[in-house]
Amino acid sequence: MNQAHLKILRQVVDLPTAPFAEGHVIRHVEDFVSCRPSLSLRRDLFGNMLVRYEPAQKPKRRIRPVLLAAHMDHPGFVASEMIDGGRVRADFRGWVEAPYFQKAGIRFFSGDRWIPATIEKIIRHAPMNPADRRAAFSARSFGAKAPPAAVIARVKAPIEPGSPGMWNLADATIRGRRLHARVCDDLAGLAAILCMLDTICRRNVKVPCYAFFTRAEEVGFAGALAAVADRTVPQNALIVAVENSKAIAGVTLGEGPVLRVGDRATVFSPAVTAYCQVVAENLAARDKSFRYQRKLMDGGTCESTAYCHYGYDATGICLPLVNYHNMNTARGTIAAESIDVRDFENLVKWFVALAQSPATVKFDGTHPGLDERLKSLLKKYRGRLVQTARV
Repeated sequence: MNQAHLKILRQVVDLPTAPFAEGHVIRHVEDFVSCRPSLSLRRDLFGNMLVRYEPAQKPKRRIRPVLLAAHMDHPGFVASEMIDGGRVRADFRGWVEAPYFQKAGIRFFSGDRWIPATIEKIIRHAPMNPADRRAAFSARSFGAKAPPAAVIARVKAPIEPGSPGMWNLADATIRGRRLHARVCDDLAGLAAILCMLDTICRRNVKVPCYAFFTRAEEVGFAGALAAVADRTVPQNALIVAVENSKAIAGVTLGEGPVLRVGDRATVFSPAVTAYCQVVAENLAARDKSFRYQRKLMDGGTCESTAYCHYGYDATGICLPLVNYHNMNTARGTIAAESIDVRDFENLVKWFVALAQSPATVKFDGTHPGLDERLKSLLKKYRGRLVQTARV
């Protein structure tokens, strides 16, 4: 493993975050960009961050740059008010099934330190009327397993309103080939993009590219939807949204990041998916340690669906994940999320290859590599078809 990449990964996944409370992640990205003259950063009206890598010399021909996107939040708590000297009310945002709250400890990051808390009361969602149900994105938002609206927790020190809260899990550790952390989804994806940016800055790559970091994905792509509606995402970019997705049947941790051809809601742009596969195949031919997988990851829905819906060319790549949203389904308890560090390193390699590719790999909206193969097959068999048709 690249030790510099591991350092970036561990720093990022230990950051506190929750939907609409991503300030610590935002500041970390700002500090990262400020140290690298080739990078510039622009925050849109909604707090999403667009990072641009600009080479010293502009490419001689027009290209469609790659944009790698990740979200900055994770299901969590946000403190709303202190009720008395020892209790805080906190809203819960995102999806974790209700039974996991029963015996779980939480912690808030307030005053530059973690403050442990114990849940005393769970506040359920108010009943929804039919109109609200129809407007909801997923039917999973209802029923006995739906997460509570808020909790009241006992704390040992006052919590500032707006402070993010997370499950009371230890900082990131690496045991063998596995990283265990409070949050991998999607801060590990964000960390991989930062590693890519660091690499191309040091190599002085000749091709411009973008990184895009969104807010409040876990409540329903809030940041991404606002950004595409206001066209703050470059329309000519080839978007690759990165996620950490539940490892489903046919996907193995350690066998590489997954080219995600679709999610629960949609299939992504076929040409961009094929483009990513061509880049991966070329990378695998040069680097025998590189591995990747390809799968329809239909365990959930990701931002690529939003990008595609609004007319962007987009696909997805994900890291296979254990204990999705901190839910250990075997034990029925809250647990650290876990990824394989080999998958992470291969994800960084893939991102670097994608960032450099537009200068050498043609993209015109068709399936890269497929056109040549189909023409070759047609040329090979056309004559035989004509001959045998006359018999």
